[in-house]
Amino acid sequence: MIEKNRRAVYILPNLFTTANVLAGFYSILSAHNSKFLLSAWVIMLAVLFDNLDGKVARLTHTESQFGVEYDSLSDLISFGVAPAFLVYTFVLKDFGRLGIIASFLFMLTGALRLARFNTQTTHRDSFIGLPIPGGAAVVASLVLIFIRYGISSHKYSVAFLIIVYVMAFLMISTVKYRSLKSVSTRKRISIRTFALIILLSSLLIFKPYIFIPAVSISYMISGPLEYLLKLLKIVKRGSKIWEKKRY
Repeated sequence: MIEKNRRAVYILPNLFTTANVLAGFYSILSAHNSKFLLSAWVIMLAVLFDNLDGKVARLTHTESQFGVEYDSLSDLISFGVAPAFLVYTFVLKDFGRLGIIASFLFMLTGALRLARFNTQTTHRDSFIGLPIPGGAAVVASLVLIFIRYGISSHKYSVAFLIIVYVMAFLMISTVKYRSLKSVSTRKRISIRTFALIILLSSLLIFKPYIFIPAVSISYMISGPLEYLLKLLKIVKRGSKIWEKKRY
């Protein structure tokens, strides 16, 4: 009886992973039928499922190598193939072969990013390179903004092309990104922090077309921004040392 219960609990994280890959598949179908808004929202739903499967596995102590591999394959579909197909059908097809190369590079670098992550044996508070769900969220966010506010994607097609290439580079770069999955719900927080969480949650519910893109794009920028700030600190420190040696 105990063994059966353990098996029943073990299914939970894999169900969320299955929901993740189902969302990715449905996003592709929606984009193929020119339902771009639905396709973008389903990718965002896949991001939610991707975060839940890991948390459920840790909470129920049902982590396994099978779950890791299954999650990685699901992520490639939901955050590699689906957003690449969405951005191509939405705007990049205007560029012909250049658009195909851009969308393919996004998918390819996403796969490389997942492979590199799977070979890392140590748990860290940061990721090396932009996580593939982050890149997918940016693509979906841009589509959400353009459709919600009636902005012509064809006028900004070059910007889309550049952003896709930049994200492809960031995913295989050595730029570090903070891990949002390491945030624990068991830690004590101040009242101000709790109030901020409530405020952000309210914005997510009542202003999703503003808040979700803002968070996604901010996360993409955060890695290079922190990298530049570290470089500036190193340069300032070096200049101070030079000045001391000079005098």
